[in-house]
Amino acid sequence: MRPAARARRDGVAAAIDTGAGLPVAGHFGSALDGNPVRDAWMAASNLSGLAAARMAQAGVARNTGTAAIALGELLGGFDPDAITEALGERWDVELGYFKRHAACSFTHPAADVVLALRPEIPLDGIDEVVVETHALAAGLTRTTWDSRLGALFSTPFVVAAALVHGHLRPAVSSGEALRDPRVEALAARVVVREAADLTARLPDERAARVTVRGPSGEVTREVPNPVGDSAHHPMDVAALQDLLAALLGPDTAAEIARLSAAIPAAHDVSVPLGRLADL
Repeated sequence: MRPAARARRDGVAAAIDTGAGLPVAGHFGSALDGNPVRDAWMAASNLSGLAAARMAQAGVARNTGTAAIALGELLGGFDPDAITEALGERWDVELGYFKRHAACSFTHPAADVVLALRPEIPLDGIDEVVVETHALAAGLTRTTWDSRLGALFSTPFVVAAALVHGHLRPAVSSGEALRDPRVEALAARVVVREAADLTARLPDERAARVTVRGPSGEVTREVPNPVGDSAHHPMDVAALQDLLAALLGPDTAAEIARLSAAIPAAHDVSVPLGRLADL
């Protein structure tokens, strides 16, 4: 290996190891409580990534096994082989998930189910909604909320809002809609519980099984993943444009698409990024 290539390789490894020593180990309970510190976690991780890259570029970052002790011993498990698995063959950027609902992604499979069932179910004919889900989503059980963020991390709110409004755009959790008595009453009848068979399907699937019960009987439906997942009804470019246009307006959505497409070939990425920030 040539010295320049070795230096680049070692620099990338040092940046990864440095970044692994800068995580925010926040508790998920903050999100359930509606604490906006949760919104700062991603910002902090972005800053940590930039700091790690800049330290590597400056030649001061070192690869000493920080990832193994920070991620593997302190926070969970660490498998270094996974970093290079199918390197150059599998592009994880193509395996992402585009949200179509303004809520925690753990709530989305249940929301997709009730939106599909909604035409068949009269709101005044619902006695109970049982949401069975995997272990990661089983804690989103709160049937009351005192903030918008808390509502977005409540499966009962999301299910009830989807049934009442027929969508989960930001408007359903904004202003007076957050206290809609129809949503509050229906959320009180939503039960969330873990199903061992759904937990066993992690991480390949984030499934949910929903049963709606009423005077005329019950109906159950299951989905393997939320709509928009790369493995379950993935969105194409047109669908993403439609989603953005519905949220931001067609002109703004078109400008976002144009500026985003310009980033890979831009001589200075700060130009399109700056224009995106100004929208």
